[in-house]
Amino acid sequence: MDTNRLKKKFKDGQAAIGAFVRLNSVSMEVLGLTGWDFAIIDVEHGVHTMEDVSNMIRAARSVGLTSIVRTPGPEPVNIQRCLDAGAQGVQVPQLTSLKEVEDACRAARYYPLGNRGSCPFNASTGYSTVPFPEHMESSNREVMLALHVENVWAADNIDKILEMPGIDVIFCGPYDLSQSMGIPGQTEAPALMEKMKKVFAACRAKNVTSGVFASNPEKAGFWAEQGVQYLACSADVHFLAQSLKRAADAMRAQLAELNGEAPND
Repeated sequence: MDTNRLKKKFKDGQAAIGAFVRLNSVSMEVLGLTGWDFAIIDVEHGVHTMEDVSNMIRAARSVGLTSIVRTPGPEPVNIQRCLDAGAQGVQVPQLTSLKEVEDACRAARYYPLGNRGSCPFNASTGYSTVPFPEHMESSNREVMLALHVENVWAADNIDKILEMPGIDVIFCGPYDLSQSMGIPGQTEAPALMEKMKKVFAACRAKNVTSGVFASNPEKAGFWAEQGVQYLACSADVHFLAQSLKRAADAMRAQLAELNGEAPND
């Protein structure tokens, strides 16, 4: 497996910027071409098939973008399929027990670090062109495992979660966490912010990279000041909608001016 540039950034103490992808391979290419570090292929909330995921990973590779897949759930088979497709990392949501955390950690690594299923005939091995022992060794080193902390159980048990070996990133999802706390959508509520800061402090104490969903660059900057390095800023569809809305408003204003109309007529 190629060197995971995202993991290297974190090891070097740098922050990295990425976005969730709900569309297709074109989004992956555009993100890479415009200077983003990583893209999270969203299979939890998206409608991607595994064929879509495979094509999106290839697109990311073509432009030097690190491909992470948010799996549809914590089941080991979901982790295995995404890694076999060639993803450089997985982001595992909806963890609700230490058993699920342990299973996820083990599913992302081969023996002796875990029990990831072994098959030499898939994209991650170059379809058997990479010697399998070499593939296993490099994958155990380079694959990035990010675990979601997006409910009260996970946040309150962060110290126990961090005892599990093989975790590269702890990712806080403020929307799901706010819902679990009984304050749905209140992503800047003091109680939520305090709980997230405690999670990130625990990560710093264990030298584990922390990550967060930030709906805009200002929020990403805020969390970066708190030492968060894995910054997932919004989603491709949101950026597209914002850009199209600005363009449409500007064009309608221009047409109104040409017609001698007030801008909001």
